[in-house]
Amino acid sequence: SSMSSKRASSVHAISELYRAANRVYRIHEERKTLVAGLMTGLARLRNVRRPDRNSDVLRDLDGIGLVIGRNDKLHERTPGHDRMQNNPLIKMENMGLGNFGILSTIPNLAEELMLRLEPHYGPTHREREEYKAEAASFVAFRTLEAYASPREMAKALLAPSAAERFGMAYNIMARHREELYEWTKTLSDDLADCGEECGDLW
Repeated sequence: SSMSSKRASSVHAISELYRAANRVYRIHEERKTLVAGLMTGLARLRNVRRPDRNSDVLRDLDGIGLVIGRNDKLHERTPGHDRMQNNPLIKMENMGLGNFGILSTIPNLAEELMLRLEPHYGPTHREREEYKAEAASFVAFRTLEAYASPREMAKALLAPSAAERFGMAYNIMARHREELYEWTKTLSDDLADCGEECGDLW
């Protein structure tokens, strides 16, 4: 019947919506993992100190221990310094991840948004199956504020559906993830040149 056909179509649409949402949730977590590893790796690289042959110096790998016999010669530019400074991501807040969402998941942030929106929407609107996904699609773009262009952000706000917003968010996050991943390869080489381990970073 036409009624059952419409119901099946609705179920399929909601299923596709949450499939798109889950793709975005996963790739956001991948971005967080890469950024955390890069931050740790850059801290190690900055803290690499080459002992002066005429002084007794201990290398402080993670910025925790003390440096003995420190002198100005140890503050020379480390390998990879220029590449690090010239990477566009270094100028972005948390390497493009921003502050919103760096410590939480998109579904959890969507729950918080829904609580704040509760006074503005009636029960019928809030109890729809797609409601959480709609909230999460806006949250996804909040996590992209430090990376996406103003035009991309504006386009997302004008998107007619949550599914379309998720598709846009995924494409931008995939681009960001690829840039982060390329940086991990460069940083791994720089750390290896200094005799540092990086297998635990990503």
